Amino acid sequence: MTVEIAFVLVVTLMALLLLAWGRFAPDLIAFGVLLTLFFGRVITVEQALSGFSNQAVIAVGAILVISTALTATGVAAHIGVWIRRVAGQSEVRLIALTMASVAVLSAFMNSVGASAVLLPAVVAAARDMNMPVSRVLMPLAFGSLLGAMLTLVGTPSNILTSSVLEQAGYEPLGLFEFTPFGALALVLGIGLVVLTRRRLLPVRSGGAQVAPSGVEHQAYRLEERLFEAVVPDDSQLVGQSLLAAGIGEAFGIAVLAVERNGVVTGSPRPSEELQAGDYLVLAAREDDISRLREVHALQVQDSRRLGADALRSATLTMAEIVLRPRSDMVGQSLAEIDFRDRHGANVLGIWRDGRPRRTRLATMALEGGDALLVQGPPVALRQLRDSQDFVVLTEDAETAPRGRRAPLAVGILALFVLALMLQLAPVAIVGVAAAAAMALTGCITMEEARRAVEWRAILLIAAMLPLAEAMQTTGAAAFLAERSTESLGAFGAVPVLAGVLLLTFFFTHVMGNHVTAVLMAPLAIDAALRMGADPRMFALGVALAATSGFATPYAHPGNLLVMGPANYRFSDFVRMGLPLGLLTLAGSFILLSLLFGA
Repeated sequence: MTVEIAFVLVVTLMALLLLAWGRFAPDLIAFGVLLTLFFGRVITVEQALSGFSNQAVIAVGAILVISTALTATGVAAHIGVWIRRVAGQSEVRLIALTMASVAVLSAFMNSVGASAVLLPAVVAAARDMNMPVSRVLMPLAFGSLLGAMLTLVGTPSNILTSSVLEQAGYEPLGLFEFTPFGALALVLGIGLVVLTRRRLLPVRSGGAQVAPSGVEHQAYRLEERLFEAVVPDDSQLVGQSLLAAGIGEAFGIAVLAVERNGVVTGSPRPSEELQAGDYLVLAAREDDISRLREVHALQVQDSRRLGADALRSATLTMAEIVLRPRSDMVGQSLAEIDFRDRHGANVLGIWRDGRPRRTRLATMALEGGDALLVQGPPVALRQLRDSQDFVVLTEDAETAPRGRRAPLAVGILALFVLALMLQLAPVAIVGVAAAAAMALTGCITMEEARRAVEWRAILLIAAMLPLAEAMQTTGAAAFLAERSTESLGAFGAVPVLAGVLLLTFFFTHVMGNHVTAVLMAPLAIDAALRMGADPRMFALGVALAATSGFATPYAHPGNLLVMGPANYRFSDFVRMGLPLGLLTLAGSFILLSLLFGA
């Protein structure tokens, strides 16, 4: 082992530990790896920056834009309507159609986007059947992962694996080279979920979105934290605005409504001035109310007169939204992002870890997959629907998409696929052309296109690619491949392939599919060469295993997206996802061995 190999392996191990720890952002860790390799004189400046010009990075960004265009034109939403109509009252049909439909979408668009756009329709279908949404949202997430195995552009890890294979001097993977494996995985996945649904799919009561439209607040049990009080004539609050009074900041209490002269004002603005005799509806803890009463001499009522009904009016409505796992708002509080003024709506509750949070919401750091019960005018809810940060679950908050351009979007997508099939240009060029066509034809605005690109993922990929190159140029990948094949190599390439698949499957649950593909692809290619096997077989195996993040909610953002709305627990994903992952992994292993004659 040379000094360079040892240095690269130590840097890789440190990166893995930091990613598993989760204390720092993955893209920050990736940049730390890049800088460490450069200042350690393992890579040149050209190699350090090569990831930012790599066609895999450009292709991923372009596909995100195409994905958003398909959502904006309503192409994906039409599939959700079709699912609801065809499923009828059959749980089996709903699960199978949901998984198959989201898989088809995920084959050509971002898998999280595919899940997000079908989420409201699937929730509504489950509600129509009086079926717990926990029975169908996990199949939705898993179907999006299975669909990502169908094509080269189904997930960035497929493109990254193909890029590493090309860097090693081999032909890149084709658009439909994944399809036989993805199709088998999809059939196995649907079959397993349908057959074991009564044993393995969780039934979670109290899911935030179970209630029909109009009474969404019941699941959040707002009444348990509601208090009603009257502002007396001699109170210090008289003449002060809600902001100046500091009721929220100083006491952690939210003023949800104000009744004055028989008129109820829901979701009062911070500038609202309090007057003597105002009747307030407050969300608070008992001890916070006691402190407020002592300081400001509020008269807290023994009996409740308005209750949660005060939170609705002709101009206000409620809706449930889910924070996307990759949103920039993750880790920030509602106060830090100025949610009230930014979106024109109040947050009444946050559903997390199987229970609602209703007090001190302003200072609570948001997490990906949080379900939020919001209150505001219809225009605010339409703006939330158009946001790249949230998915609106409540149907009456939906607005008609840019439907007239849906045929254009489908046509551009078809040309995109045809160009890749005919190999008219590299995937990055074809992707950029398709994204530009979506913008030129009005399927997506340039502002939407800019917001569609998940810069965290782009930067993570671009900064990690030099590590894959360093592993190859220093011989670190060959060193690891040699050590890993010493024990299994005597039995042939098949046991080594199985080892690569299992190791990749494990790593993808620890650090995500992007990083796993970058780290495992060079090792797998070198292992294949040492065994005299086809490197494409091993590269395909890495891509397929890296997409099999079923067994934990944190393995893929699509899992996190449904965790809050369905009230899932960590163990729910292990119980259903582990056998599903191992089954699809076994299917891929057998098919790879047969097709490549291993």
